[in-house]
Amino acid sequence: PQNRFWKALNASTLVPEKLAPGKATVEKLFHQYSTGFTDVVKRPTAGGHELKAKDFREGAPVLQEKLMRFQPRIAWFHGKQAYRHYLKFTGDAADQLAWGKQQKRIGITCVFVTPNPSPANARFSLEELVRWYCALKALRDTLRNS
Repeated sequence: PQNRFWKALNASTLVPEKLAPGKATVEKLFHQYSTGFTDVVKRPTAGGHELKAKDFREGAPVLQEKLMRFQPRIAWFHGKQAYRHYLKFTGDAADQLAWGKQQKRIGITCVFVTPNPSPANARFSLEELVRWYCALKALRDTLRNS
């Protein structure tokens, strides 16, 4: 309930309606708005600080295989740390990462990185998250029209 993802999503233009968290909403996002969810690491934790290198070593190649198989237009990473760990454990590296669209692709998939909406990442305001989600929508719309 403290996670700001749904507040930021609903305040952005990424989807044209207000959505409540829940399994039915996740299904609706997937089927109606072509937006799916996964994680680099599938192990539940109280916070990212509990994740170990082993978790990313096992999870990153699985995510890479999914992205290569399904080839979505965009892979959206919440947080530079998640993306940096993904890169490290799929044989790539990134010293300096920017927010937003990345230069590197995963196959044909564009990569977009936004601040993590976790309350542990409170240095980014809800307004900043909303701006990044709107920028993601702009990228999505550009890719749809090309």
